[in-house]
Amino acid sequence: ESLRLSPFELAAMNGDSPDDLDDLDAPWSEDEDDLDDKFSVVASNDWPEHLAGMKLGQIVSRIREGGLEVKHLPERKAMLDDIDFDWGDPRRFIDVPFEKVMCALFGYFMIRGDTFVRPGFVMPEERPWPTILAGFELGSAVARLRQLQNFLETYHPVKMSLLRMVDFSFFPELAEPLDPNADEMNMEHLYVETFGHPLYHISTVPLGLPERMLADGPNGPPEKLSSWYNYEYVREFHERPGALTDVADWMRDIGFVQLAEEHEQKYGQSHYRQLFLLKEKLENGEIGQDIWDQEIERIQEEVMLEFENWSQPSEKSQIMNDGEFDYSIDEDSYYYQTLELGSAGGNSPDSPQFERRMIPNQTRDVMEEPVAEFSLNGDGDDM
Repeated sequence: ESLRLSPFELAAMNGDSPDDLDDLDAPWSEDEDDLDDKFSVVASNDWPEHLAGMKLGQIVSRIREGGLEVKHLPERKAMLDDIDFDWGDPRRFIDVPFEKVMCALFGYFMIRGDTFVRPGFVMPEERPWPTILAGFELGSAVARLRQLQNFLETYHPVKMSLLRMVDFSFFPELAEPLDPNADEMNMEHLYVETFGHPLYHISTVPLGLPERMLADGPNGPPEKLSSWYNYEYVREFHERPGALTDVADWMRDIGFVQLAEEHEQKYGQSHYRQLFLLKEKLENGEIGQDIWDQEIERIQEEVMLEFENWSQPSEKSQIMNDGEFDYSIDEDSYYYQTLELGSAGGNSPDSPQFERRMIPNQTRDVMEEPVAEFSLNGDGDDM
């Protein structure tokens, strides 16, 4: 009787569906003893003649993944348990009869023109609704499919394609995580997974950076977008030696408080942040004026030391030469040196002044517009 409920099943039995449709979803097992999903009953003395040609492998695969309404009903499940049926990987099982839901959802779409089914909607027993599905609780089934968005995207891409054919809408805030025991994703981490990390919203991508990131691989689960964001790749774009503030202060100012705290846990607090917290402690009476003066002096020394270390060129940066071109020579000097002429000021190409000190690159501009547009501060005011 279950086969009569689904046109998809009838099409599979009659050979009207492509053989490779179910193969697009990952196979259940590579065990040679498992029933092949392409297995068909053959006409012989060992098999019932009236079942010849039935694509038994596909039907079993659809039962295991929850496409057919079998495991969902206790009485049908008990019948297969009696013959020691292998239910496959329980993690891939859809706990709503997917093909029955698709039939009802397609009927709803053809009649109402959308798939925004109310949670309490039940298929009516009147025309033009399909009477064979009368009484089916489509609303609760659709609500469950929206909760299974991440599960369907990961394990059942073909079924996701079928849902898109009827303009089925998912709501990410309703989707359950693949791992129920995983930490709940907050709005800041959701932003990173959707739009990318704010520190990567830069105007100029360094040459070779995408290739380097792919070669190094993620620093966490590869399915998470945040695993591919490593601050070390863009550190030179954001750090300014001798500055009081850093990127953590900037992220906190535009609303990414948790991202700022996570950054400070790994790379330390800026001098501005240290001063801010010291001022709070001084006002609350947690420290005295003498401690305040000592900390101010320490921060001043650290800032000056950072700036001095940055301003002093290393031996390696004084002359940059790749073996063919000398990048330490300016354009005018290179022109006269090539023509074997002296410059207008009487300089010689062999003069040591051509080995001039390289000027450190200025801090590159950071494109903040995309981040500002999607700032977590709803009113757009400064924090």
